[in-house]
Formats: sequence, structure tokens, C-alpha cells
Amino acid sequence: MSENNNDLINDSVNALQVCNKTLTTISETCCTPDRNPNMKEAQISITDIINTTREIYHHTQNAQKCIEGIGNFGSKIGYLYATCCTATREPLYQIIFKNLMTVHNNMSKILGHSH
Repeated sequence: MSENNNDLINDSVNALQVCNKTLTTISETCCTPDRNPNMKEAQISITDIINTTREIYHHTQNAQKCIEGIGNFGSKIGYLYATCCTATREPLYQIIFKNLMTVHNNMSKILGHSH
């Protein structure tokens, strides 16, 4: 694996950790307890994606699995964002989406599909 790919993986893991930390902040400040199962599902999902991304060091084909994971996670975050009762968390959701886009772009580069 090239050093460039290692840098892309490291950057992706860091971006996903930001997503995880941001989601934790959203969850801890949520005023609607019935949203908690959706939050927990999203937290499990981001942990799985981080683990999958770390596996890319040894198995570059997992980059596609990572892309699929961030798509699914993004849809969960989209649901939580669209049903959030306050605009004050909007910047937090934007942080997550920005970092997911970074990861997607990095995975595309690893797979040789960069634009």
C-alpha cells in the first residue's frame, strides 16, 4: 500500500472520530428521549465504519465497504437532523456531513476513482 493511501486512511479515521465525538455531543444534549434508539443505532454504525476503515491498511477492498457504511450512516444522521427540534444543533450535523464527505472522497481516491 502506498504512503499516500496510508495518509488517506489516517485522515479518514480522524474524520470519522470527529463524527463519533460530534454524534456523542448531539446525543448527550438531546431533549427527546424517544430519539435515543436512533442515536444508539447511529453510534454503533459509526464505530463499525471506523473499524472497517482501519482494516483498509491491510485490505483495500474494504474502501467500498466503508463507502457503503458512510452512506447508511449518513441516512441515519439525515433522519436525526431532519427531526431535530432545535436549530442550535444544526452546526453539529453539518460537521458530521462535512467529515463524511471527506471520508468518501478519500475512499474514492484509494479505489482510483478520484475526480
